[in-house]
Amino acid sequence: MRKFCVYGKGGIGKSTVVSNIAVALAEDGKTVLVMGCDPKSDMTRNLIGKRIPTVLDVFRAKGPDEMKLEEVIFEGFNGVYCVEAGGPEPGVGCAGSRSGNRSRYARPPRCFQ
Repeated sequence: MRKFCVYGKGGIGKSTVVSNIAVALAEDGKTVLVMGCDPKSDMTRNLIGKRIPTVLDVFRAKGPDEMKLEEVIFEGFNGVYCVEAGGPEPGVGCAGSRSGNRSRYARPPRCFQ
């Protein structure tokens, strides 16, 4: 498994670039999961066409013991799997490198096995 993190100031095209790379990798036969951390959910909206529930929203509503993968992982364009982590309120950002730190703790769920 390879993990990539893309972060930077707002409005520079991160969501567009990641969405396109994800689709290209899926077209090449790779299993791809993208995790968004944007209060506007731009990346996952690009790939699915609508907003999806965030992990934080489902966690708050159900708690960790009642959450199910299918409530937070959705299949988007060309088979790209999408998760929206649930970011801070607009204008606050994801604290730069802390976004990258999230991937260090991300373990592949058994949904791909």
